Formats: sequence, structure tokens, C-alpha cells
Amino acid sequence: MEDLAKDFKQRLSDELSYRGFGVKEFAAKVGISVSTLNMYLYRNSIPAADVAVRMAKVLNVTTEYLVTGEETKTARASTDLQAMQKRELYYLVETFREKQLDSFLKIARAYKEATE
Repeated sequence: MEDLAKDFKQRLSDELSYRGFGVKEFAAKVGISVSTLNMYLYRNSIPAADVAVRMAKVLNVTTEYLVTGEETKTARASTDLQAMQKRELYYLVETFREKQLDSFLKIARAYKEATE
């Protein structure tokens, strides 16, 4: 159990870094306190299932991956595709000039609003 907890805290830490989340921001999105999150990051603790599920959703990974380090091929393919799409989007946004970025944001906001 201790090895699983060590691996969990490493995966959690890696995902937070990869996704650019700060501790306070992530804790708020998951609905837990910073001290509770720190317990998972710095002690050998694994969260309850409902908390692990919320963490995985915020990190856009499967709960199975976050807890065990394994996932099904379908889940991995879906996560890989989403990661590629996010990187592509990030690259495009980084290359926009100011006017292009303003226009893109207007379109993206309108699309989000229309699809909610």
C-alpha cells in the first residue's frame, strides 16, 4: 500500500506540474482544502474514491491512471488525443498577433456560450 501511495503522490505532482496547476487553484477546483491536498502530495496518503475521481476529472486523466498508473488503451488514446489537441491549441495561440488573439478569444467565448 505504501508503494501505491508513493506512486500516487508522484503521478499527482507530475500532473499538476504538466497542467500548470498551483496547489491552491487545484484544491479549489477539486473541492478540498490545501492542507488535504498537501497530505496527498507530501505524505503517503491516497484520497477516498470520490476525491480521486474529482482529481482525475480536473487533471483530464482517468482515475485508474492517477491511482494505479495503468489505464485501458481506449482511455490512453483519448487522453493522448486531448493532450495533442491542447498542445496544438497552445502553439496556435502563442503564434497569434494581438488582433488575431482578440478575434480568436471572441470566437472561442461565443462557441463556449453557445454550447453550454
